[in-house]
Amino acid sequence: MKVLVKVILVATIGLLVFLCWKSIQGPIDFNEQSQIRNEAVKQRLIDIRTAQVAYREVKGQYTASFDSLIGFVKNGKVALLQKHGELTEEQMEEGMTESKAMAIINSNNEAAIKKAGLWDAKTNSPQLQRDSIFVPVVENRFANRRNFTPDSLVFVPYGNGAKFEMATDTLSTSSGFTINVFEAKTPYTAYLSDLNKNELNLLIENVRNLPGDKYVGMKVGSITTANNNAGNWE
Repeated sequence: MKVLVKVILVATIGLLVFLCWKSIQGPIDFNEQSQIRNEAVKQRLIDIRTAQVAYREVKGQYTASFDSLIGFVKNGKVALLQKHGELTEEQMEEGMTESKAMAIINSNNEAAIKKAGLWDAKTNSPQLQRDSIFVPVVENRFANRRNFTPDSLVFVPYGNGAKFEMATDTLSTSSGFTINVFEAKTPYTAYLSDLNKNELNLLIENVRNLPGDKYVGMKVGSITTANNNAGNWE
């Protein structure tokens, strides 16, 4: 009987020790895993923003369609400005700017170009040359993104197939201008739901208790406020 009591006592102590360890280790594990996942989601949202900005440069507006955005990243091209020649400090001190210089040069009036001091006698051509070439979006905007695949843009990392929500709209600024805006987002529950439920609920509650209308997840851009396509982590 005494042996049985000792066994039960040891088991109880072991259980209490485990529960204490779990109560301490649980939040630590959740924070570590959620940070890893948040960084992956953040990078994906940055990629979406990069693609949207390029899309708008070419198309004139953002898109709410991932099919259109991914197709553009795969097959679209953006203009790349090639610059040859620079203004001298003396020219800039005299009030010459690049925009003024290019306006004179683009007139193709050789006499006016020479009169403005913008003719390069060595090359027998204008001092400044600005030419646009068109390069693939992937090469130009995602050159530094190793293992980047356009098809992945729509999917939430660690989301088991979950997809980002994306929308576009137009807003009127205080100055009376109409601007095109977009947002892409995903809730924490889309990619953290398999972690500690208590810690996830605490995270959600903490965000909801913050002042203002805070999104309970990761988000870039906004269709309600002009925020220059900022992420809610910035």
